Amino acid sequence: MNYQRSLLSAFTTCPAPPSEPTVRSKCVQLLLAALQPEPPDGAGAAELAGAIEQHVHQLHAHSQAKYKACMRSKVANLRNPKSAHLRRGLLAGTLSADAFARMSAEEMAGAELRRLREEYSSRGVSERQLPRGVEGTPTEKIRCKRCGGSQCTVTRGGPDEDAMTFVTCSGCGQQWYHSGWICL
Repeated sequence: MNYQRSLLSAFTTCPAPPSEPTVRSKCVQLLLAALQPEPPDGAGAAELAGAIEQHVHQLHAHSQAKYKACMRSKVANLRNPKSAHLRRGLLAGTLSADAFARMSAEEMAGAELRRLREEYSSRGVSERQLPRGVEGTPTEKIRCKRCGGSQCTVTRGGPDEDAMTFVTCSGCGQQWYHSGWICL
């Protein structure tokens, strides 16, 4: 415990009373608690927590708000049971403190969360794509009111004489019909 206190005091930037820890020393304590829920290797985890804090401080020394947000993210990801690969990698030495400090929230995510994010983004892209082969006769004689493009297709609604004529802009997807050229 004395080793942890001496390590924590080494990372303080300004003197503070012992009852009121500085932001940096509190961040080291939070990282240490997140790295070792059960204390097997106190000295190694304390050094690792100090190194992570130093690297994060170097990255965000210009903005205390960004520093605090980054530290909250790191601590939350280390505490998350679904991100146990981060804690194991740090304690085993396969993930360096510098690399961990530079990781974004997306990079720290576990495999399941990455898969879900990829699924959501691909579903969102497919929902917003324009249809590829718009049926109808292509024409450049009609201008779209929305985008101003002239790449349009004309489609008749049915085989009878009173069928409506639909126009679809190939550029933006805007549709309208012939009855006064009302937009849909």
